Amino acid sequence: MSDKLFRQRIINEATGTRLVSQYVREFWECGWQEYDQRNDKGIDGEIILRKKGIDLGVKVNVQIKCGKGYISSFDKNEIRLSIDDPMSLIKHLEYWNKQNEPAVLIFINPHILSNDKDKNDWKENRLLPKAWWVNLKDKDIRPEGTLTLLRIPRKNTFGEHSKGAFLNLARKILENKNLQIIEACQDSIKLFNSSDIRNKAREFYLKWKNNQECNCFCNALGTKVIISKIAWRHILLSRRGQTRRVLSLRLLGMAKQIIEESDDYYILSQKENEFEIEQKIGLRCIVKSKNMSDIIVQVILLKRIKKNKNQSKVWFYSVHQRN
Repeated sequence: MSDKLFRQRIINEATGTRLVSQYVREFWECGWQEYDQRNDKGIDGEIILRKKGIDLGVKVNVQIKCGKGYISSFDKNEIRLSIDDPMSLIKHLEYWNKQNEPAVLIFINPHILSNDKDKNDWKENRLLPKAWWVNLKDKDIRPEGTLTLLRIPRKNTFGEHSKGAFLNLARKILENKNLQIIEACQDSIKLFNSSDIRNKAREFYLKWKNNQECNCFCNALGTKVIISKIAWRHILLSRRGQTRRVLSLRLLGMAKQIIEESDDYYILSQKENEFEIEQKIGLRCIVKSKNMSDIIVQVILLKRIKKNKNQSKVWFYSVHQRN
């Protein structure tokens, strides 16, 4: 590398890090931790998300690219960046996707076009450069048929206004962070791993429905949950698709445990008329087992409240795995 290119790279790194740090610390009131280049492995630093000065317990991994030399092409919709080594890019994409927390690329261009018709007519604007970001876990981040290009939507501008978008990236982690943990019992594990799931699930469900001693009392709601044809019909709806139907059948044992053991609930939706209030209620837990990875399972209950009688009933409605 020539001395001029080396000095340009150092300057660009300083510009990129300075801009990200300034927006994150000054405007977002969040934390920024830069990584030593020898240890970054494709991540240059991390944003420590905070609200009103309080750490949320979630970080965003950041890769920074700075300089017009990365631009392969651009139009009004997207910028395409060129990464020289295709094997390095593939390895980095695999690495970014393995991160439990969000991973983004922030691209800073310290130059502007003085004439949009001439894409070689750049003028330096290092004090107030433009910047964009992209979720590195997006499935279409690499244009089809290319090995060294990454695409960034031009609508994803990075600046003082971007904090909400980054919080949205971390929303799933924030929602699941304090979920109750339930240990899957042997019956639940056996049903989940069954090779004859349709028949075994039906046997389980009929026993659950017909044996009053096995019927559920919902700890979170403090009431009995009716096991009827409502959930079975919903789970097997053709529009849910085969994969979702089969997974719901495998989760029936865990659904029973969650109804009985969950401490908390939340209202997913509510409809109301002159005579009745109908609510969809969610119970969400992390289910752990020695024999499989932790999974997040959501149970949906159906509650109907008769206004004139001040009475309510609750039915098991569905179960599915949350990503």
